[in-house]
Amino acid sequence: MSRMNFTAHVMNVFKEMETSYDEIKNLMFDLYKGELDEGISKKDAEDKLREMSLKIFGLTKDAKKRERIRAYEEFGRQFFNVIEEVTDWTVSTGLKENEWFNELVNYRNLNDGDENLFKNEHEEVILSVARMGKRHHDTMLQRLPEGETYSVETDLYGAAVGADIDKYLIGQEDWTKLIDAITKAFVVMVQNLIFAEVLNAPKKLPVQTGFVESGALNTQNRGKFNKVLQNVSVANDNAEVVIMGTMVGLQELENLVNVNWIAASQKEAVASMGRLGNYGRYRLVEIPQRFARNDVTKTMYDDDTLWIFASGDNKMVDMVDVGETIIDEITDRGEANSNIADLMKYEVQRELGVATRLGRYFGQWKITQD
Repeated sequence: MSRMNFTAHVMNVFKEMETSYDEIKNLMFDLYKGELDEGISKKDAEDKLREMSLKIFGLTKDAKKRERIRAYEEFGRQFFNVIEEVTDWTVSTGLKENEWFNELVNYRNLNDGDENLFKNEHEEVILSVARMGKRHHDTMLQRLPEGETYSVETDLYGAAVGADIDKYLIGQEDWTKLIDAITKAFVVMVQNLIFAEVLNAPKKLPVQTGFVESGALNTQNRGKFNKVLQNVSVANDNAEVVIMGTMVGLQELENLVNVNWIAASQKEAVASMGRLGNYGRYRLVEIPQRFARNDVTKTMYDDDTLWIFASGDNKMVDMVDVGETIIDEITDRGEANSNIADLMKYEVQRELGVATRLGRYFGQWKITQD
């Protein structure tokens, strides 16, 4: 639904440009998706959105830094009001872009009409609820009998973003990069926190032998590794099983495959992706590796760990997303040595909750170099 609580200043901008908010919003969506109407060029769309943005801030394209700083202080909230609805959509879609997220997470968006209601259809499990936002380190454990329904508690969660609006207004970045910066700051952090819950889950499994194992991936350990795959499938009603890991980790599976009988399709997968696309009957899902924030010496995910999860209806993570994005400026003004980057920090906020069902058996294989 369109946001109509704009100030008179913003409404005058739409009037001056002889357009409406719905037209601007649709143009934002179309430009971001790369699906502009026939006859509208990317440059035309970029120019129109930048013109609107400059008018909201009361600036010209040649405005000096001091003018921009003052404009951000006065009109930043009004600009965020205009772009929040498009970020509702980009955050929702961005959360589901990673294949591993879709394999692990039962995602419910209340803004799309989903219900915050889940049912445990398996034997008794332990429900681990990770409260996000300011309390995301506070984890609640409870036993959940078969057949019981439950809701996931939600909390406000936020991620800070840098001074991308300034780069956008002076023409250094385009609209897509601006929205990507806003979206990814939130999406990446939420995905990291979800996977952090999964990383801590193996030690809480009721039974670890046959599910949490280690060793080199070689012909000697192939049977042991295959047993873990089978155990996860059987423990989840013979569900389909997927193997997850970073590209480096998944590449180790090539040591288990006999090159004399490897299928032509597998050879093509190695040539195109740098790794196998499947291991026997089991599909491989890559966890995109990334560096820690502002530290290229540290990666986020362990290359030496492979995860084995049941797929389909056996997803182990339940996530509820209230679905409305709020963008707020968070920097305190007037600090010593402040600059344009400091002044334009803002936070993408969204209410959500995550629960991990422990007892839905999964597997972990720690790769060693025996």
